[in-house]
Amino acid sequence: MKKILYDNQMFTFQRFGGVTRYFADLMYNLPANEFVSEIPMRYCENHYVTETYGREYDRISFPRNYRLRRLVYALTNRYLASNAVKKGDYDIFHPTYFSPYFLKHVKKCQKPFVLTIHDMTFERYPQDVLIYDRTIPHKKLLISEASHIIAVSENTKRDIVEILGTDPSKISVVHHGCRIVARPTAQLFDRYVLYVGERKGYKNFLPWLSAIRPIFNLDPNLKVVCTGLPFSKAELKLFGKWNILDRLVHISANDAQMASLYKHALCFVFPSHYEGFGIPILEAFAYGCPICLSNASSFPEVAGDSGLFFNPGDAQSMQDTLKEMLVSPSLREELKQKGLERSKEFTLERMVEKSCEVYRKL
Repeated sequence: MKKILYDNQMFTFQRFGGVTRYFADLMYNLPANEFVSEIPMRYCENHYVTETYGREYDRISFPRNYRLRRLVYALTNRYLASNAVKKGDYDIFHPTYFSPYFLKHVKKCQKPFVLTIHDMTFERYPQDVLIYDRTIPHKKLLISEASHIIAVSENTKRDIVEILGTDPSKISVVHHGCRIVARPTAQLFDRYVLYVGERKGYKNFLPWLSAIRPIFNLDPNLKVVCTGLPFSKAELKLFGKWNILDRLVHISANDAQMASLYKHALCFVFPSHYEGFGIPILEAFAYGCPICLSNASSFPEVAGDSGLFFNPGDAQSMQDTLKEMLVSPSLREELKQKGLERSKEFTLERMVEKSCEVYRKL
């Protein structure tokens, strides 16, 4: 039986997020007759570990701000992880992010390590990276040293090869898997389109919103419901300037509310210029929500013919595509059915099995 050692990097950093959901789904669903997983960690407030999978870890109540608490968590958890890697009581190491703290230890123990690359966003958009952030050089180092690399899409694999010159044979593509984790609450809003996640830079939210402004004049009851961080003062000021402040709604949604938002939306919109995969596409498919998205990066690979695509750099294309979606109930129903069928290709079981194929090679 192979023992896979994971570390706590992202579980300490994130309470919610696609990276930790991916690792929690992987390590808690490995076939028990073949693999055993371990994650050395004392403190954890990650939702997927503590709520979805019911694992119990310590937490502290002070300071109240999570960003400060996680500094305390990081010190303790890093110490535990370092000792576990040094000890060498595992067959494969699979870090959850790109700090190279473990590198000398796995080399000394002569243990293989697998690295998952979710995207190359920082490399594609370095202008969005904070000056003190070391992710780019750390990721480059670990990619060069890893025994094998898992890329979550063919698009991400191409980016790794193109940007870093990595040998393609060193990279296996393992698509994300999605599973329903919550039953929807009652419908929260009436006529709306749904936007999920961050709204900065390459996410292309404000250019998309500007492009579809004329639709608000044609559809007086239409709203845009956003999750993620609350609207900033600058965003609210801009919405007011555009006279659409009453059309934008923000909600900090739990799992059941997110399920409801997908289920009852006229459509889900994803205008990003770049994503390594785009897990919300699978969420929308799973809950029967038609999708309207960019014809960029990994989106065509993931959505196939089950979404309505637009050019994320063309305002008229973004406006026309959304208009087409909103005025055609038959189109929405067609895409809903296609999405439900498409979601069967991206199961959690398939993602785990493809990851295990990588582990078996090492």
